[in-house]
Amino acid sequence: MRLLTLLLFVLPAIVTAPQFARAQSPAGVEYFEKKIRPVLVEHCYQCHSAEADKAKNLKAGLRLDSREGILKGGRSGPALVPGKTTGSLLIAALRHEDLRMPPKGKLPDAVIADFEAWVAM
Repeated sequence: MRLLTLLLFVLPAIVTAPQFARAQSPAGVEYFEKKIRPVLVEHCYQCHSAEADKAKNLKAGLRLDSREGILKGGRSGPALVPGKTTGSLLIAALRHEDLRMPPKGKLPDAVIADFEAWVAM
């Protein structure tokens, strides 16, 4: 029974704790606040935020104004896969691959590179 408890509860917490801590590191938070959030506010929150949801303007069921919303994603699936830029819909959309976000025009390559670095973190 102890082994089962260890395998089901303790081991997953040990394995994922460093990843969670890394995602919440002060440097990661600072990077997000400086490089990522301003772009999301300017180009994304109008259609992908709690405010958009309240105004009945939420597009694709996707909220980008919280970590939970980004990880949950919308109708197309999770917006990103932490650590994997190639598997992240958000990055593909910013690159204007299948989806094209923001719809008014592609962001500068340097901004997309910031998002790629953030997802890789």
